[in-house]
Amino acid sequence: MQRRHLIAAGLALPAIASAQEAWPSKPVRIVVPYPPGGPNDFLARLYAQQLAPILGQQVVVENRAGGSGVIGTDTVLKSAPDGTTFAICDGGSLVIAPHTQAAMPYKVPEDLALISVVTQVPEALVASPRLGVKTLPELLDLAKRQPGRLNIGTAGAAGISHLAAWSFKRQTGVEVEVITYRGAAPAVTDLIAGQIQLLFADLPPLMPHIAANVLTPLALAARRRSPSLPDLATTVEYGFPRLLAENWYCCVGPARLPDAIQQKMSAALRTASAAPALKDALAAQGAEAFWCSQQDFATRVRDESPMWRDIARSANVRAE
Repeated sequence: MQRRHLIAAGLALPAIASAQEAWPSKPVRIVVPYPPGGPNDFLARLYAQQLAPILGQQVVVENRAGGSGVIGTDTVLKSAPDGTTFAICDGGSLVIAPHTQAAMPYKVPEDLALISVVTQVPEALVASPRLGVKTLPELLDLAKRQPGRLNIGTAGAAGISHLAAWSFKRQTGVEVEVITYRGAAPAVTDLIAGQIQLLFADLPPLMPHIAANVLTPLALAARRRSPSLPDLATTVEYGFPRLLAENWYCCVGPARLPDAIQQKMSAALRTASAAPALKDALAAQGAEAFWCSQQDFATRVRDESPMWRDIARSANVRAE
């Protein structure tokens, strides 16, 4: 290398280090890989409000929907690794989509900077009151006495609620017809109307209907109870430790994002997740503000991915 190139390289290193130390020096964009108005959009905007004063920069939320969350997430992963673009996406984009999509534009975890999980949202199994059951054991008893009678809705093809329904069949041995909807809202509408009898879905779209007693919660597909529904027993308590559907949302960036920026964003998210206003707003929706280390995030991805792969393969579930 010629002397002037060595000098240029030497000058560039402090400049890069200085830019990382000053981060963020411009507005930060958070991409939501789903349309406005959904749970992913809701929580991302809550975090954006908290992050702006912490980072000292404007934090803008941008919706890039399509491909079950894959298109928007891929946009972020292919962006410049300068700390101006992140995604807040659902965990399914990382641990389910790779096993259900015909082709994936990114590899997990190689193409990502895993910053932190930011929100946890367990899936609940709910029933129409017309079914006349109030607990999971009562449902299983009814299913055994009347085989072939039951059906269960899901909030989307090849998503976590869809795989949860198939896991329910696999773990309990109950014969139930799985009916796929395009979103939780139409599934809830049909459940209330009695067109379907059961539904696996995130707590947020279910909470107001549970409170109004038009839906009956049977079990939470989680390891521990939800503070929002403390009286609702979990599938683990009912003796089904592998019948789990613990949805979560996370913050990721492009893989080559400098470590210093990753660590600063992680610290900012930790502070934001502890804000009472954010915690209360999420709790009202049946969700839980959350933060974890980058190492723990990587462990979660590594542990959950094969579980969803096995369920998707056994049920032959593919994205539409």
